[in-house]
Amino acid sequence: MFGVEDKSYPIELVADFLGVNSRTLYYYEKFKLVCPMRRGKKRYYSKADIEWLEFVRDLMYREGMNLKSITLLIRRRDQVVLSKCPEDVLDSFKNYLVKVEKNLEEEEDEE
Repeated sequence: MFGVEDKSYPIELVADFLGVNSRTLYYYEKFKLVCPMRRGKKRYYSKADIEWLEFVRDLMYREGMNLKSITLLIRRRDQVVLSKCPEDVLDSFKNYLVKVEKNLEEEEDEE
């Protein structure tokens, strides 16, 4: 569904693909589980974002983790769980961490 050449996808398409509603993706963003690109007020997700969100969804539904636990996992960079990640998901996770750190630096610069 998501080609390599394509760069970003609107929130409605991503929500439909993941089987969630747009509000769920806003909620994930609130917990800093994803940092979509923005063009004006619209959010767009990269292929790496979508792969990461698929992994988060699997942690929630297959492993029974809640968002708070997943957030703690991200902060700890838990090697036990991350070692079970497919390599492409691990790359998505690393990209996600870079985005989060960049956003935090920008917020600090604004203050």
